[in-house]
Amino acid sequence: MKFPKIVTAALVAGAVASVAACGSDDSDVPEVPTVSSATAAATGDGVNDPDAPPSVAALNQMLEEALDPDVPNSEKTELVEGSAADPAIFDELVSAKQDNPDVTYEIFPPVIPAGPNKATVKVQVKLPDNPPTKLDASIVYVDNRWKLSRDTVCPLISANNVATPMCTDAAGASESGN
Repeated sequence: MKFPKIVTAALVAGAVASVAACGSDDSDVPEVPTVSSATAAATGDGVNDPDAPPSVAALNQMLEEALDPDVPNSEKTELVEGSAADPAIFDELVSAKQDNPDVTYEIFPPVIPAGPNKATVKVQVKLPDNPPTKLDASIVYVDNRWKLSRDTVCPLISANNVATPMCTDAAGASESGN
């Protein structure tokens, strides 16, 4: 098994879920709905509101969409800052999840504002035979929607020796073209 890659996949996907939904409900995490309802949540009112970070329920819905092999990568690039530079990165996430089905992840409340157009969320990752680990993931409001921050994704990807154009100029790249 490739646990380091699936940890990265789980963290990235967990945080991916946190960026494209709307609202600020911090209630307990519900069952994960179907992709069609996740898509509906992502396109609902508030998706363009920089003052209303996504709810935990919506984050988990988006996680399901991010890991769905039937959702086109072109749609998933709306979830991660700079990912339009490398849409194939989502194929790696889907593959890693499929190769490691015993690895679990869950997003927990609350979604915490972290300044203008920024927020953080806790993502719990559980590897077989290991205690759960909670990590912070940051989200940013760019291009009129919430997205997973490059600052969260790029260190995780780099730690697993994966090179991607989305991380070559994270500090100076713009989101034009999304």
